[in-house]
Amino acid sequence: FNSPNDAVLAGDGDLYFTDPPYGLEKGPGDPLREIPFHGIYKADTNGQVTLLDSTISRPNGIALTPEGNKLIVANSDPSRAAWFIFDLDEKGAVTNRSVLLDVTAETAQARGLPDGLKIDSRGTLFASGPGGIWIFSSSQKLLGKIRVPGVASNCALTADEKTLFITADSLVLRVKMR
Repeated sequence: FNSPNDAVLAGDGDLYFTDPPYGLEKGPGDPLREIPFHGIYKADTNGQVTLLDSTISRPNGIALTPEGNKLIVANSDPSRAAWFIFDLDEKGAVTNRSVLLDVTAETAQARGLPDGLKIDSRGTLFASGPGGIWIFSSSQKLLGKIRVPGVASNCALTADEKTLFITADSLVLRVKMR
């Protein structure tokens, strides 16, 4: 691996994770880099690791829908800032990939890239991106944005989903949910 980053645990115990270059001291050109691509992987409960995708340039944040049949991955590449959706079959293998939203043009107006993300029990996606947190419905429709000072990097929901925490530069922000 290059630099495993974000991970999400599926209901069946499988672990999905991204492997961008961000932990490498010299970035993508670091001589300690072990493989020539950045991947999205699944580690099953038997310890078998499977490469799901090696074509996304900077895979970062990762989340599973409540049904466990879709994987959403943030691409933190300024030249292709986007969120991708991977359809998964009953064994957790990728059957299709599509773009949820490409926000490359928005990076010229607001700081930040797609990075950390979370999905609540209703399937609402909260995703850090240009200008703050982008909110998508379970049907992948953009509902709105939470603008934050600085660059939003990640977010987390409390267990009761009544509070959203956001990291942005040197801040930790709290948003009470309705």
